[in-house]
Amino acid sequence: MDVLLSRNASKVNDVLDEVLFFDNQERDRNLLLDVLDVSKGLIKTSLGPLYQAKRRRKPGNFVVKQGKFSDEFLKYAESFNLPRCYDTANILYKKLRYTSHLYTSEKIDIWHATYPLPIHIRGAKKITTVHDLIPLRLPYATLDNKEDFYFKVRDALEQSDLVITVSEHSKQDLLEYFDADPDKIAVTYQPIALDQELADAGELQKFLKQYNLNAQQYWLFVGAIEPKKNVGRLLDAYARLDTEFPLVIVGKKGWLWQEELSKIGYLSETSSKKRVKLLEYVPALSLQYLYQGAYALVFPSLYEGFGLPPLEAMTFGCPVITSQISSLPEVCGSAALYVDPYDVDHIKQQLEALLSSPELRNQLAIDGKVNAAFFSMENYMQRLHAAYEKVL
Repeated sequence: MDVLLSRNASKVNDVLDEVLFFDNQERDRNLLLDVLDVSKGLIKTSLGPLYQAKRRRKPGNFVVKQGKFSDEFLKYAESFNLPRCYDTANILYKKLRYTSHLYTSEKIDIWHATYPLPIHIRGAKKITTVHDLIPLRLPYATLDNKEDFYFKVRDALEQSDLVITVSEHSKQDLLEYFDADPDKIAVTYQPIALDQELADAGELQKFLKQYNLNAQQYWLFVGAIEPKKNVGRLLDAYARLDTEFPLVIVGKKGWLWQEELSKIGYLSETSSKKRVKLLEYVPALSLQYLYQGAYALVFPSLYEGFGLPPLEAMTFGCPVITSQISSLPEVCGSAALYVDPYDVDHIKQQLEALLSSPELRNQLAIDGKVNAAFFSMENYMQRLHAAYEKVL
Protein backbone atom coordinates (compact mmCIF):
# COMPACT_ATOMS: atom_id res chain seq x y z
CA MET A 1 0.00 0.00 0.00
CA ASP A 2 1.22 3.49 -0.88
CA VAL A 3 0.24 6.89 0.52
CA LEU A 4 -0.14 10.20 -1.30
CA LEU A 5 1.96 12.71 0.63
CA SER A 6 2.01 16.49 0.22
CA ARG A 7 5.37 17.34 1.78
CA ASN A 8 8.03 19.65 0.36
CA ALA A 9 10.24 18.56 -2.55
CA SER A 10 13.01 19.84 -4.82
CA LYS A 11 13.73 19.40 -8.52
CA VAL A 12 17.37 20.45 -8.09
CA ASN A 13 18.89 17.17 -6.84
CA ASP A 14 18.23 14.17 -4.58
CA VAL A 15 20.00 15.69 -1.58
CA LEU A 16 17.85 18.81 -1.53
CA ASP A 17 14.75 16.74 -2.27
CA GLU A 18 15.35 14.66 0.84
CA VAL A 19 16.25 17.64 3.01
CA LEU A 20 13.11 19.53 2.07
CA PHE A 21 10.92 16.44 2.41
CA PHE A 22 11.96 15.98 6.05
CA ASP A 23 11.85 19.70 6.83
CA ASN A 24 8.78 20.54 8.90
CA GLN A 25 8.74 24.19 7.81
CA GLU A 26 6.57 25.49 5.01
CA ARG A 27 8.27 26.67 1.87
CA ASP A 28 8.47 30.42 1.32
CA ARG A 29 6.56 30.14 -1.93
CA ASN A 30 3.06 31.54 -1.59
CA LEU A 31 0.34 28.92 -1.82
CA LEU A 32 -1.59 31.24 -4.14
CA LEU A 33 1.21 30.94 -6.70
CA ASP A 34 1.00 27.15 -6.47
CA VAL A 35 -2.73 27.34 -7.08
CA LEU A 36 -2.29 29.67 -10.05
CA ASP A 37 0.34 27.37 -11.57
CA VAL A 38 -1.97 24.38 -11.31
CA SER A 39 -4.97 26.38 -12.52
CA LYS A 40 -3.25 26.92 -15.88
CA GLY A 41 -4.22 23.35 -16.62
CA LEU A 42 -7.86 24.43 -16.70
CA ILE A 43 -7.19 26.14 -20.02
CA LYS A 44 -5.84 22.94 -21.57
CA THR A 45 -8.27 20.31 -20.29
CA SER A 46 -11.93 20.04 -19.43
CA LEU A 47 -11.05 17.57 -16.66
CA GLY A 48 -9.79 20.26 -14.34
CA PRO A 49 -6.25 20.70 -13.03
CA LEU A 50 -3.88 17.89 -13.94
CA TYR A 51 -0.52 17.28 -12.29
CA GLN A 52 1.82 14.41 -11.38
CA ALA A 53 2.57 12.78 -8.05
CA LYS A 54 6.05 11.24 -8.12
CA ARG A 55 7.32 8.21 -6.25
CA ARG A 56 10.09 8.96 -3.79
CA ARG A 57 13.26 6.94 -3.46
CA LYS A 58 14.17 5.24 -0.18
CA PRO A 59 15.09 7.81 2.52
CA GLY A 60 18.80 8.26 3.18
CA ASN A 61 20.30 7.68 6.62
CA PHE A 62 21.97 11.09 6.70
CA VAL A 63 18.60 12.72 7.38
CA VAL A 64 16.68 10.19 9.46
CA LYS A 65 19.43 8.58 11.57
CA GLN A 66 18.55 10.62 14.67
CA GLY A 67 15.24 8.82 15.05
CA LYS A 68 13.09 11.91 14.64
CA PHE A 69 10.55 10.07 12.48
CA SER A 70 8.66 6.88 13.26
CA ASP A 71 9.19 3.62 11.39
CA GLU A 72 5.63 3.93 10.10
CA PHE A 73 6.34 7.34 8.60
CA LEU A 74 9.60 6.18 7.05
CA LYS A 75 7.82 3.22 5.46
CA TYR A 76 5.42 5.56 3.70
CA ALA A 77 8.15 8.09 2.86
CA GLU A 78 8.85 5.89 -0.18
CA SER A 79 5.33 6.55 -1.42
CA PHE A 80 4.13 9.22 -3.84
CA ASN A 81 4.69 12.88 -3.04
CA LEU A 82 3.24 16.02 -4.59
CA PRO A 83 4.02 19.20 -2.62
CA ARG A 84 0.99 20.94 -1.14
CA CYS A 85 -1.40 18.92 -3.28
CA TYR A 86 -4.07 18.74 -0.58
CA ASP A 87 -4.04 22.47 0.18
CA THR A 88 -4.05 23.31 -3.51
CA ALA A 89 -6.90 20.93 -4.33
CA ASN A 90 -9.00 22.16 -1.41
CA ILE A 91 -8.58 25.81 -2.41
CA LEU A 92 -9.44 25.09 -6.04
CA TYR A 93 -12.53 23.21 -4.93
CA LYS A 94 -13.62 25.89 -2.50
CA LYS A 95 -13.21 28.72 -5.01
CA LEU A 96 -14.09 26.99 -8.28
CA ARG A 97 -15.79 23.68 -7.31
CA TYR A 98 -13.16 21.90 -9.41
CA THR A 99 -11.96 18.41 -8.59
CA SER A 100 -8.21 18.05 -9.11
CA HIS A 101 -6.97 15.17 -11.26
CA LEU A 102 -3.57 13.64 -10.51
CA TYR A 103 -1.65 11.05 -12.44
CA THR A 104 1.23 8.77 -11.54
CA SER A 105 3.88 6.95 -13.53
CA GLU A 106 2.66 3.66 -12.05
CA LYS A 107 -0.81 2.20 -12.39
CA ILE A 108 -2.91 2.63 -9.27
CA ASP A 109 -5.88 0.27 -8.84
CA ILE A 110 -7.60 1.97 -5.91
CA TRP A 111 -7.35 5.53 -4.63
CA HIS A 112 -8.77 5.49 -1.09
CA ALA A 113 -9.44 8.97 0.25
CA THR A 114 -9.83 8.56 4.01
CA TYR A 115 -12.04 11.65 4.16
CA PRO A 116 -13.89 13.59 1.44
CA LEU A 117 -11.18 14.98 -0.85
CA PRO A 118 -11.67 16.75 -4.18
CA ILE A 119 -8.90 14.68 -5.80
CA HIS A 120 -8.99 11.91 -8.38
CA ILE A 121 -6.06 9.77 -9.53
CA ARG A 122 -6.39 9.00 -13.21
CA GLY A 123 -7.06 5.36 -13.99
CA ALA A 124 -7.84 4.40 -10.38
CA LYS A 125 -11.13 3.41 -8.79
CA LYS A 126 -11.98 5.86 -6.03
CA ILE A 127 -13.15 4.91 -2.54
CA THR A 128 -13.97 7.65 -0.03
CA THR A 129 -14.45 7.25 3.71
CA VAL A 130 -17.02 9.55 5.32
CA HIS A 131 -16.77 9.05 9.07
CA ASP A 132 -19.76 11.16 10.10
CA LEU A 133 -21.90 14.18 9.31
CA ILE A 134 -21.25 16.04 12.56
CA PRO A 135 -20.77 19.44 10.82
CA LEU A 136 -24.31 19.04 9.45
CA ARG A 137 -25.92 17.29 12.44
CA LEU A 138 -24.34 19.53 15.11
CA PRO A 139 -23.36 22.66 13.17
CA TYR A 140 -22.88 24.68 16.36
CA ALA A 141 -20.30 22.19 17.63
CA THR A 142 -17.61 22.45 14.93
CA LEU A 143 -15.59 25.10 13.10
CA ASP A 144 -15.89 23.38 9.71
CA ASN A 145 -17.00 25.33 6.66
CA LYS A 146 -20.45 23.72 6.51
CA GLU A 147 -21.17 24.59 2.87
CA ASP A 148 -17.79 23.29 1.72
CA PHE A 149 -18.26 20.09 3.75
CA TYR A 150 -21.75 19.51 2.34
CA PHE A 151 -20.62 19.70 -1.28
CA LYS A 152 -17.51 17.59 -0.69
CA VAL A 153 -19.63 14.81 0.78
CA ARG A 154 -22.21 15.17 -1.99
CA ASP A 155 -19.52 14.90 -4.68
CA ALA A 156 -17.87 11.98 -2.88
CA LEU A 157 -21.16 10.09 -2.99
CA GLU A 158 -21.66 10.91 -6.67
CA GLN A 159 -18.10 10.49 -7.95
CA SER A 160 -16.66 7.66 -5.86
CA ASP A 161 -17.04 4.04 -6.91
CA LEU A 162 -17.74 3.24 -3.25
CA VAL A 163 -18.17 5.21 -0.03
CA ILE A 164 -17.12 3.62 3.25
CA THR A 165 -18.54 4.71 6.55
CA VAL A 166 -18.01 3.56 10.13
CA SER A 167 -21.47 2.67 11.41
CA GLU A 168 -24.97 1.89 10.18
CA HIS A 169 -26.05 5.10 11.92
CA SER A 170 -23.63 7.15 9.80
CA LYS A 171 -24.87 5.36 6.68
CA GLN A 172 -28.46 6.31 7.52
CA ASP A 173 -27.35 9.92 8.02
CA LEU A 174 -25.83 9.91 4.53
CA LEU A 175 -29.02 8.52 3.03
CA GLU A 176 -31.14 11.06 4.93
CA TYR A 177 -29.12 14.12 3.90
CA PHE A 178 -28.18 13.11 0.34
CA ASP A 179 -29.76 11.40 -2.65
CA ALA A 180 -27.37 8.44 -2.51
CA ASP A 181 -27.41 4.82 -3.63
CA PRO A 182 -27.38 2.65 -0.48
CA ASP A 183 -25.62 -0.13 -2.39
CA LYS A 184 -22.64 2.20 -2.92
CA ILE A 185 -22.16 2.71 0.84
CA ALA A 186 -20.33 0.03 2.82
CA VAL A 187 -20.05 -0.10 6.62
CA THR A 188 -16.68 -1.33 7.91
CA TYR A 189 -16.80 0.05 11.48
CA GLN A 190 -13.42 0.96 13.03
CA PRO A 191 -10.75 -1.25 14.58
CA ILE A 192 -9.23 -1.10 18.03
CA ALA A 193 -5.60 -0.24 17.31
CA LEU A 194 -4.21 -0.22 20.87
CA ASP A 195 -2.01 -3.08 22.05
CA GLN A 196 -4.42 -5.18 24.09
CA GLU A 197 -1.96 -6.75 26.53
CA LEU A 198 -2.94 -6.20 30.17
CA ALA A 199 -0.47 -5.02 32.79
CA ASP A 200 -0.05 -6.99 36.01
CA ALA A 201 -1.30 -5.42 39.23
CA GLY A 202 2.12 -4.25 40.39
CA GLU A 203 3.02 -2.66 37.08
CA LEU A 204 -0.37 -0.95 36.89
CA GLN A 205 -0.17 0.51 40.39
CA LYS A 206 3.38 1.73 39.77
CA PHE A 207 2.15 3.65 36.73
CA LEU A 208 -0.91 5.09 38.48
CA LYS A 209 1.17 6.27 41.43
CA GLN A 210 2.80 8.98 39.32
CA TYR A 211 -0.66 10.57 38.96
CA ASN A 212 -1.58 9.91 42.60
CA LEU A 213 -4.28 7.45 41.48
CA ASN A 214 -5.36 4.04 42.74
CA ALA A 215 -6.70 1.21 40.60
CA GLN A 216 -10.50 1.12 40.26
CA GLN A 217 -10.78 4.33 42.27
CA TYR A 218 -11.19 7.03 39.61
CA TRP A 219 -13.57 7.94 36.82
CA LEU A 220 -12.16 8.43 33.34
CA PHE A 221 -13.10 10.50 30.30
CA VAL A 222 -11.15 10.24 27.02
CA GLY A 223 -11.71 12.58 24.09
CA ALA A 224 -11.10 16.05 22.74
CA ILE A 225 -12.40 18.83 24.97
CA GLU A 226 -14.95 20.52 22.71
CA PRO A 227 -18.73 21.10 22.77
CA LYS A 228 -19.84 17.82 21.19
CA LYS A 229 -17.97 15.74 23.77
CA ASN A 230 -20.18 17.21 26.52
CA VAL A 231 -17.50 17.52 29.19
CA GLY A 232 -19.35 20.46 30.79
CA ARG A 233 -22.39 18.36 31.69
CA LEU A 234 -20.14 15.53 32.87
CA LEU A 235 -18.47 17.96 35.29
CA ASP A 236 -21.90 19.15 36.49
CA ALA A 237 -22.96 15.55 37.16
CA TYR A 238 -19.67 14.77 38.89
CA ALA A 239 -20.05 17.85 41.14
CA ARG A 240 -23.40 16.50 42.37
CA LEU A 241 -22.15 12.96 42.93
CA ASP A 242 -21.35 11.71 46.43
CA THR A 243 -17.91 10.24 45.69
CA GLU A 244 -14.28 10.73 46.57
CA PHE A 245 -13.10 9.18 43.32
CA PRO A 246 -11.27 11.76 41.21
CA LEU A 247 -12.32 12.41 37.62
CA VAL A 248 -9.48 12.06 35.11
CA ILE A 249 -9.98 13.87 31.80
CA VAL A 250 -7.65 12.78 28.99
CA GLY A 251 -7.81 14.87 25.84
CA LYS A 252 -6.43 17.85 24.00
CA LYS A 253 -8.10 21.22 24.35
CA GLY A 254 -10.22 21.83 21.29
CA TRP A 255 -12.62 24.57 20.23
CA LEU A 256 -14.37 26.34 23.14
CA TRP A 257 -12.54 24.22 25.70
CA GLN A 258 -12.64 27.06 28.26
CA GLU A 259 -16.43 26.91 28.41
CA GLU A 260 -16.43 23.11 28.75
CA LEU A 261 -13.90 23.17 31.60
CA SER A 262 -15.33 26.17 33.44
CA LYS A 263 -16.65 23.94 36.25
CA ILE A 264 -13.17 22.78 37.26
CA GLY A 265 -12.57 26.03 39.15
CA TYR A 266 -15.79 25.55 41.10
CA LEU A 267 -14.93 21.98 42.03
CA SER A 268 -11.49 22.98 43.32
CA GLU A 269 -13.06 25.61 45.58
CA THR A 270 -15.51 23.25 47.32
CA SER A 271 -14.76 21.57 50.63
CA SER A 272 -15.32 18.08 49.19
CA LYS A 273 -12.50 15.73 48.30
CA LYS A 274 -13.48 15.73 44.63
CA ARG A 275 -10.57 16.25 42.27
CA VAL A 276 -10.37 16.70 38.53
CA LYS A 277 -7.12 15.78 36.81
CA LEU A 278 -6.62 17.12 33.29
CA LEU A 279 -4.11 15.20 31.16
CA GLU A 280 -3.94 16.88 27.76
CA TYR A 281 -1.80 14.21 26.14
CA VAL A 282 -0.74 10.72 27.11
CA PRO A 283 1.05 8.17 24.87
CA ALA A 284 -0.77 5.01 23.79
CA LEU A 285 0.81 2.83 26.49
CA SER A 286 -0.23 5.27 29.24
CA LEU A 287 -3.75 5.36 27.87
CA GLN A 288 -3.93 1.58 28.11
CA TYR A 289 -2.93 1.75 31.79
CA LEU A 290 -5.51 4.46 32.46
CA TYR A 291 -8.29 2.39 30.86
CA GLN A 292 -7.29 -0.71 32.80
CA GLY A 293 -7.15 1.13 36.12
CA ALA A 294 -10.37 3.15 35.87
CA TYR A 295 -13.55 2.36 37.79
CA ALA A 296 -15.42 3.28 34.61
CA LEU A 297 -15.15 5.32 31.43
CA VAL A 298 -17.80 8.05 31.28
CA PHE A 299 -18.36 9.19 27.69
CA PRO A 300 -21.58 11.29 27.41
CA SER A 301 -20.90 12.55 23.89
CA LEU A 302 -23.63 14.46 22.07
CA TYR A 303 -22.87 12.77 18.77
CA GLU A 304 -20.47 10.17 17.35
CA GLY A 305 -20.10 8.63 13.93
CA PHE A 306 -18.54 5.67 15.70
CA GLY A 307 -17.07 6.41 19.14
CA LEU A 308 -13.74 4.66 19.70
CA PRO A 309 -12.98 5.39 23.41
CA PRO A 310 -15.82 3.19 24.75
CA LEU A 311 -14.56 0.21 22.74
CA GLU A 312 -10.97 0.84 23.79
CA ALA A 313 -12.11 0.88 27.41
CA MET A 314 -14.06 -2.36 27.00
CA THR A 315 -10.96 -4.04 25.60
CA PHE A 316 -9.19 -3.43 28.91
CA GLY A 317 -12.09 -4.55 31.10
CA CYS A 318 -13.18 -1.01 31.92
CA PRO A 319 -16.98 -0.61 32.28
CA VAL A 320 -18.58 2.09 30.12
CA ILE A 321 -21.24 4.72 30.69
CA THR A 322 -22.11 6.45 27.45
CA SER A 323 -24.82 8.26 25.48
CA GLN A 324 -28.04 6.65 24.31
CA ILE A 325 -27.95 8.54 21.00
CA SER A 326 -26.23 8.47 17.59
CA SER A 327 -24.03 5.42 16.86
CA LEU A 328 -23.07 4.62 20.45
CA PRO A 329 -25.85 2.08 21.23
CA GLU A 330 -25.08 0.35 17.92
CA VAL A 331 -21.38 0.08 18.76
CA CYS A 332 -21.61 -0.66 22.49
CA GLY A 333 -24.66 -2.93 22.41
CA SER A 334 -25.78 -4.33 25.75
CA ALA A 335 -22.31 -3.90 27.26
CA ALA A 336 -22.75 -0.32 28.53
CA LEU A 337 -24.93 1.83 30.76
CA TYR A 338 -26.66 4.58 28.77
CA VAL A 339 -27.49 8.18 29.65
CA ASP A 340 -29.43 11.03 28.12
CA PRO A 341 -26.41 13.27 27.42
CA TYR A 342 -28.50 16.43 27.79
CA ASP A 343 -29.77 15.44 31.27
CA VAL A 344 -27.22 16.08 34.03
CA ASP A 345 -29.35 14.29 36.62
CA HIS A 346 -29.55 11.17 34.46
CA ILE A 347 -25.77 11.13 34.05
CA LYS A 348 -25.42 11.43 37.83
CA GLN A 349 -27.96 8.63 38.40
CA GLN A 350 -26.08 6.19 36.17
CA LEU A 351 -22.80 7.04 37.88
CA GLU A 352 -24.50 6.28 41.21
CA ALA A 353 -25.95 3.04 39.85
CA LEU A 354 -22.53 1.77 38.88
CA LEU A 355 -20.91 3.01 42.07
CA SER A 356 -23.43 1.18 44.24
CA SER A 357 -23.30 -2.15 42.39
CA PRO A 358 -19.99 -4.00 42.12
CA GLU A 359 -21.93 -6.87 40.52
CA LEU A 360 -23.16 -4.61 37.71
CA ARG A 361 -19.65 -3.26 37.22
CA ASN A 362 -18.18 -6.76 36.95
CA GLN A 363 -20.86 -7.84 34.47
CA LEU A 364 -20.26 -4.81 32.27
CA ALA A 365 -16.53 -5.53 32.30
CA ILE A 366 -17.17 -9.11 31.11
CA ASP A 367 -19.77 -8.12 28.50
CA GLY A 368 -17.54 -5.30 27.26
CA LYS A 369 -14.67 -7.60 26.36
CA VAL A 370 -17.01 -9.84 24.38
CA ASN A 371 -18.48 -6.86 22.55
CA ALA A 372 -15.06 -5.36 21.75
CA ALA A 373 -13.87 -8.58 20.10
CA PHE A 374 -16.19 -7.90 17.13
CA PHE A 375 -14.17 -4.75 16.39
CA SER A 376 -10.75 -6.41 16.30
CA MET A 377 -8.19 -5.38 13.69
CA GLU A 378 -8.57 -8.80 12.03
CA ASN A 379 -12.34 -8.38 11.61
CA TYR A 380 -11.86 -4.84 10.34
CA MET A 381 -9.35 -5.98 7.72
CA GLN A 382 -11.84 -8.58 6.47
CA ARG A 383 -14.57 -5.95 6.15
CA LEU A 384 -12.19 -3.54 4.39
CA HIS A 385 -11.02 -6.28 2.02
CA ALA A 386 -14.64 -7.06 1.13
CA ALA A 387 -15.24 -3.36 0.40
CA TYR A 388 -12.21 -3.23 -1.92
CA GLU A 389 -13.38 -6.33 -3.74
CA LYS A 390 -16.67 -4.60 -4.56
CA VAL A 391 -14.90 -2.10 -6.83
CA LEU A 392 -12.16 -4.29 -8.35
